[in-house]
Amino acid sequence: MFKKIIFSTAICLGLVFSMHQNSYAQEKTKAELEAEREVLKTEMKSKDAEKRKAKFEKLREPKKSGVESVDKLAANSTKMLTSTKEINTIVPEMYKRTIGETVDGVTDVTVKKPKLEELVGLAANIATQIKAVSDAADAVKSASSDVKSASPMQAPKATKELNYSKDVLALVGPELQLNLKVVNNLISTLKSSDNY
Repeated sequence: MFKKIIFSTAICLGLVFSMHQNSYAQEKTKAELEAEREVLKTEMKSKDAEKRKAKFEKLREPKKSGVESVDKLAANSTKMLTSTKEINTIVPEMYKRTIGETVDGVTDVTVKKPKLEELVGLAANIATQIKAVSDAADAVKSASSDVKSASPMQAPKATKELNYSKDVLALVGPELQLNLKVVNNLISTLKSSDNY
């Protein structure tokens, strides 16, 4: 599963960095962007996305075990979880500001369109978070071996912490990837409007 996250991370990083280039080999038409947005909206409102968000709210960082690598991984996982929750709040707002309607289709033309720099900055932030997930997925391996060699007093807490980190990574990885796809679509949409 973590190999899948790492592979997906590499793809997403490639996507976001290609957005920083001034010219595209082939830009999407407005109709293609709209069709892509419809797919993304469906994905954002899917049962899987709703389950992930519900699980986000239930996750609580366990007490420290005293195993340094596991404690550090859990602390980083909590930061990623918090950051993903913040991004989950920002992306629908940027969607509404760019498109003029909410993800649920409620029109709102009173909002000010975001600047291209705002969207590119958000995409870069998400890509950084995806990289952090990839790095944490690599850290799980060494933390797992540290749990195995932990003292009998530390092992139960360390196992609980390690499982927490694995749960966080399994949730935030797909969520960040979805958010990055949405933001990349918004960047292309804004550029296609010629008034950014």
